[in-house]
Amino acid sequence: MPPPGMTTSSVPKVLLGLGAFCLLVAAVIFLAVSWSTLGVGGRTAVLAALTLGFGIGALVLHRFGLRIAGESLSVVTLGMLTLDLLGAGAADWFGTVAGDTMTAVAGGFVALAAAGMGALRLSGRPHLVAPQVIAGIAILIGYLGAVSATDHPLWTGHVVTVLCILAVLGARALGLTPLAWSVAATGGLVGGLTLLGGLLLSLDEPTLEHLWIDGSGWSLLASAALLHAPGVVLRHRTLLLAGASGAAMLVTGAATLPVVDEGATTVGLVTLGVTAAWTVVLGAVRSDARVIAMAPAATGSLLLLGQLVAAAGVVVARWVEVADGFGRDFDVRLQGPDQVVEPLILAPSALVVVLALALLLPQRQRGWLHTWAPVTGLLVALAGTLTLASYDVPVAAVALTLAAIGAAATLWGASRRHDANAALVGAGLAVGFVGDVCAVVNDALTVATGCASVLVAAIATLAARNAASRVVGGVALAPAILTVVTAAASLTDLGGAWVAVPVLAVAGGLAALLPRLELEFSALGVSALALPVSLSLADAPAPLLALWLVVLGALTGASGLLHSRRRALVAATPALWLLASWVWLVDGGVRAPEAYTLPAAAVLLGVGLHRLRRVPSAGTPAALLPGLLLGTLPSLLWVLEDPLSLRALLLGAACLGLTLAGAVLRWSAPLVVGATVGAVLVLREIGPYAGEIPQWVWIGLAGLILTIVGITWERQLLELRKAVGAIRRLR
Repeated sequence: MPPPGMTTSSVPKVLLGLGAFCLLVAAVIFLAVSWSTLGVGGRTAVLAALTLGFGIGALVLHRFGLRIAGESLSVVTLGMLTLDLLGAGAADWFGTVAGDTMTAVAGGFVALAAAGMGALRLSGRPHLVAPQVIAGIAILIGYLGAVSATDHPLWTGHVVTVLCILAVLGARALGLTPLAWSVAATGGLVGGLTLLGGLLLSLDEPTLEHLWIDGSGWSLLASAALLHAPGVVLRHRTLLLAGASGAAMLVTGAATLPVVDEGATTVGLVTLGVTAAWTVVLGAVRSDARVIAMAPAATGSLLLLGQLVAAAGVVVARWVEVADGFGRDFDVRLQGPDQVVEPLILAPSALVVVLALALLLPQRQRGWLHTWAPVTGLLVALAGTLTLASYDVPVAAVALTLAAIGAAATLWGASRRHDANAALVGAGLAVGFVGDVCAVVNDALTVATGCASVLVAAIATLAARNAASRVVGGVALAPAILTVVTAAASLTDLGGAWVAVPVLAVAGGLAALLPRLELEFSALGVSALALPVSLSLADAPAPLLALWLVVLGALTGASGLLHSRRRALVAATPALWLLASWVWLVDGGVRAPEAYTLPAAAVLLGVGLHRLRRVPSAGTPAALLPGLLLGTLPSLLWVLEDPLSLRALLLGAACLGLTLAGAVLRWSAPLVVGATVGAVLVLREIGPYAGEIPQWVWIGLAGLILTIVGITWERQLLELRKAVGAIRRLR
């Protein structure tokens, strides 16, 4: 492994790089200090001698194999040449020439000189690389100077771009790869800046006269033509087709730009027509040349999609104007701002967007038309609904239309066998939900649309021909039930306080009859979300919460009894009912813990005793300890706060009974619980009197305890020594 540090070849690179930099700095300083003291002849001799000397030195060193030195001195030579030209221009050697013009001339001359130095090949040596790279930089500097000097950035940009293309072709023919890449990078940058400038000028006043008579339309066409250059130069078909696609989009934009100021209807119609035309081309061409139509078709589709989104935003604003809970009449009509997009083109726009998307995606399956047909129908129908909602029509018409569209899409997807149709089912149910939201201006209207959503979701849940659609339907069923129950509560003046219980009863009942996870979780989640709202609206929230817990317990028990796979849910029923009883007790003013804990403790002890009877080998800790702890610990906590009470007396008697029963029956659980709780109770009872006992009693008690511990320790140590001695005497 080579030692760390600078490699041998790095040393001359660093030294020569610093040397070239120092020479350039010295030349600049020399010219700045000595320029005014030298005559014209002296100036000419110094500049020519320095430049010529550095140039000859670079070529000679390169000729003798000193590649790094040759590269460094070539950079110095070109730098000196730049200084020569700028200095000559400042001295008016070429007459009165503006600084920008001189910069352009210097850039072009240095680019030619750099390309010439890079093209020289002496005695079979490789071409110099640094001059080839500098050539591209010099062209860029010359371009910037020409733009400032001529004040015609578009003409200048196109001319420089064409020259760069020609230079790249020449460099490729001569095998000068660095020169080709350097000039290509400069040409690409100049072409991009020119294209951007043409677009900005075109958008400044996008009228027909300004664009095509005295404007920059020609520049956009020239830029479109130059986009083919990479594919032509590299002879790469993919690049050529990509450039043709960009050119098609640019030409299309230039042709349609004058209609921007002609109003929303004209813009929409032109965008729709152009995008439809390119979509037809995209579908008609079967070879790889269809790439040409991709960019304009995709761009037009995005513009049409933006129009659809804008129209939807206006429709939402119109609905918000009349939305007021369930307080509106059934025949309330949409009002508000007018559409910014022509409503009649929304459905055709959606059709074109879907067709373009279908054609842009890879066609990897034969039945792709059958897949896209229902999607196209759904989106076009939704766009038609936007058209309907753009006028002053009843809200009921829009809501019922959405419900019908959602039902049709859901039933279509549910009738297919493949699981991929579940996406259509989900989309249809979502559209139906949007219809339910739209209908909340009136409770009767919401009941109608909600019942449709419940029916469709139930059909998908029970009768869909693919499993994924059944899952989607099961997830959507409970929210649909919540919508119907909420609207029905408003319609019958029951109020929102009693929404959570019927929602739980209906949705949970379905989940109990059909033990499927999506139904169970959806029903429980929707009911749990509705419960806080109902409690906040209820005059007496505690009875409502208790009733909700009772219904939930009944449903879990029913599900566990009806289905063997849900048998574990039976255990949740007593716990939920016990929790409901606690809620009722709290609401009734009961504060003693025994009212809550003893019934549950009795149930647990009964279950534990039954287990001990059926399984004689079962241990008492596992069977009885939960019930014993639940029956004693809450009361003990209250006794610690009030030791001189009837509760303390009863708890002590219970602990004594547990201890005696455990000793007689030889059961560890009641013996340990009774003794432990009883000991804590006794210590708490003696606590108030501990301060009245003399100090010597506590000291003596401590000494007694220490003595007993010490004796026990010493006895065990002596027995250990005897055991060790006996082992040593063994043979």
